[in-house]
Amino acid sequence: MNISAKTKVSYAIGGLGKNLAYGFVASYTLYYYNTILGISASFVGILLMVARIFDAFNDPLMGVVVAKTRSRYGRYKPWILSGALLNALVLYAMFEVPAGLNGSGLKAYVIITYFLCGITYTLSDIPYWSIIPAITSAGSERESLSVFARTCSGIGAALPTVLTMSLIPILGGGTDTEHYRKGFGMLAAVIAIFYVITTIVTVRNLPNNELEEPRNSSVKDLLNALLKNDQALNLAAIIILFNSAIYMTTNLLLYMFQYDVGDESQYTPFMLVSGLTQFATMTVLYPFFRKKFSNRQIFSAACISGIIGYLGMTGLIFVTHMTLGKLLVWGVFISLANGIGYVLTTVFVADAVDYGESKTGQREESVVSSLQTLMVKLA
Repeated sequence: MNISAKTKVSYAIGGLGKNLAYGFVASYTLYYYNTILGISASFVGILLMVARIFDAFNDPLMGVVVAKTRSRYGRYKPWILSGALLNALVLYAMFEVPAGLNGSGLKAYVIITYFLCGITYTLSDIPYWSIIPAITSAGSERESLSVFARTCSGIGAALPTVLTMSLIPILGGGTDTEHYRKGFGMLAAVIAIFYVITTIVTVRNLPNNELEEPRNSSVKDLLNALLKNDQALNLAAIIILFNSAIYMTTNLLLYMFQYDVGDESQYTPFMLVSGLTQFATMTVLYPFFRKKFSNRQIFSAACISGIIGYLGMTGLIFVTHMTLGKLLVWGVFISLANGIGYVLTTVFVADAVDYGESKTGQREESVVSSLQTLMVKLA
């Protein structure tokens, strides 16, 4: 199935807004809860762990729901839009905590909004990525759409990481905790509005026609088809390892710049260079290498680049004075790996759908794609 340039751009714009919201939550939830709201790190850690256990059931179930959906607008678009609207509201509520809340009331509010954030994001995210194998066939068309979507999604995820700590004191009007708290709320509102607008653009321009009709299979049949797809299960392990490295890095680097480098403001230029490197990798290097090498060879090279980067960064513990420049040398290797990884995991998930159909006779875009969302959250 051929898709127009307008469809590609519209689809990618939705990824930009969606991952802007996700990147904000993924990068700053721990910092906001612990440093701004004063909630203990142990409580936050337990909350995040329990939420991920919940996702182990919630995400595959959402994949099944999408697969069985029937509507005049197809299986995907109703969920993409409704999920985005709900998630935008919850995102704002999550970072605009009422000033009078404290103690057990504050913890209850945090638990409810954080769980709702994960649930509503799943409503939109799984059908968003599931639609790639539903509107494209394997090959250059799918890779082109995946590269474009992942590039914009990567930019969306990187923007809050790069800009948040610079924007918060401006939006909040100061640098103390209360002004930071106000700044987080205002930034969440801006991101939520942008998220909704970009999703509307996506839904308006996506095709209704899909490669497969909704199925009447039972939940058991759908999950059995997933378990028989060994390539999808292998890919799940890759995704969780890949994203674990990404989130561990982005969450801990802020503290590294604060305590080891001694200047947390340098976190912004580091993430800016990292983001630009990822962008160049996805838009320039990957298409260039794809003309000469297979996706498997490119992915293997990216893994080696990531290993070199992390080994080099680990070696900095023996350096007396850690600086931005020393971190950037190894950060570039990691960013190269991340850029390739973002693109190829998306392509591999879509290809796993085709593989599963050839093996089991069932085409399960949503159920297979739900694995990607689940593994990212577990990471």
